[in-house]
Amino acid sequence: MRLNLGFLRRRSTEASLSTRPQPEEAQKWTESFTVLMASKYGSSLYRAFLLREFSNENLEFWLAVEEYKNSKPQKMAAKAQQIYNDFVAVQASKEINLDSETRLITMANVQSNSPDQHAFDRAQRRIQHMMERDSYLRFLQSRLFLELVQTESYPTSTGYVSDN
Repeated sequence: MRLNLGFLRRRSTEASLSTRPQPEEAQKWTESFTVLMASKYGSSLYRAFLLREFSNENLEFWLAVEEYKNSKPQKMAAKAQQIYNDFVAVQASKEINLDSETRLITMANVQSNSPDQHAFDRAQRRIQHMMERDSYLRFLQSRLFLELVQTESYPTSTGYVSDN
């Protein structure tokens, strides 16, 4: 499968998402998953990598929870229910892989009278841990990432990055 990732290759002097980071900046992403996710470019590239692998539901869940934590209190219950329905419920359209205890605790948190910003903490930690041990490490070994940290520029004639 090929994804059009030409926007990830451009370099410019303005600080924007489409600006390709310097290799030194990209190299910092190897420090931790948290450092990668703190970078707009890094999180976008990681998402593109996961889409290519058809395994982006964990990241989508993680990002949805991050957004949920910053929601206004009056909107939390509806957002919590939506996240639960999309990712946590058995047979959800984007079901994430959680152990039954975590799934039950999360369900109880969401169904409480007023779910707070911590309703998904345990599930999010589990999913982050899985990503750190699996897809994050694969990302750091991928051609997509390795070409970025190389100091030499590489051809961009097609605007595509092919698999591995």
